[in-house]
Amino acid sequence: MSLTEIRLSTLESKQFSQSSIEFDCECVVDQEDVITDYNIFWIERGEARITIDFASSDIRESNFFFLNPGQIFSVASEKKLVGTRIAFGEDFYCPKTNDGEIGCNGLLFNNLLGSPKLEVLQEDKTKFTDLLSNIATSLGQDITAKQELVESYLKILLIELTEYKKKEIVLVDNVLDEGQEVLRRFNALVEDHYTSWHQISPYAERFGISPTSFTKKFSKLGVSPSKIIHQRIIIQAKRLLYFTSKQVKEIAYELGFEEPGHFSSFFKNKTGQYPADFRKKAVEMK
Repeated sequence: MSLTEIRLSTLESKQFSQSSIEFDCECVVDQEDVITDYNIFWIERGEARITIDFASSDIRESNFFFLNPGQIFSVASEKKLVGTRIAFGEDFYCPKTNDGEIGCNGLLFNNLLGSPKLEVLQEDKTKFTDLLSNIATSLGQDITAKQELVESYLKILLIELTEYKKKEIVLVDNVLDEGQEVLRRFNALVEDHYTSWHQISPYAERFGISPTSFTKKFSKLGVSPSKIIHQRIIIQAKRLLYFTSKQVKEIAYELGFEEPGHFSSFFKNKTGQYPADFRKKAVEMK
């Protein structure tokens, strides 16, 4: 049994689609997918457990969750799950290159610290369902500027989701706007440079402060910058070990390690097992 996806409408030339998704009965999708686009999921009804890059989280009615290109995703549903999926490629709208426009990169997408989901309060549901409806309506229109109209509604949706996520972080984690922006910028930098910048120093330089001051700034937010960098390296290592047949030494070089032995020791220190052992166990579980 698999996920039923009804594609409502698309802008294929610009890599944008909006789909209705559901499980037609209680079932499990245990075959992982490698995500190729940015994805926004809105859950209208049901409950499920999602696994993103080997970490699990429970989702339910009135939840959004977000996926980045390259992530490994699977879902198990115990109740009928109904929702909407928006997928868009970087040539349609890129959260990285347009970072200064909305600021969702490092917050909704490429967020190594926060939860991949966003819980919407009952009184706020209409605002988001109306935006999703506007996108669906725009896709169905036969107008010259359809792409521009859809992109405008997507931006509005991302702005509203970003601001809502910021408010959630203040309420749940007690991190105010200034601290959130520091973490968001750092998340985005790590995503761009984790294969070459393994130490804190180059990140601190981008922030215009010393490594010591940089570490202290994050300590006040209850975060270890080194841990975030290492976490991103491990996530990519697991993806490559799980979904490719590359040799361990190839993966080590790809992730910026000069010595494969150093990579193996690093992986063992962070996960409790050597890369080859992780791969063997992962293959057995497929």
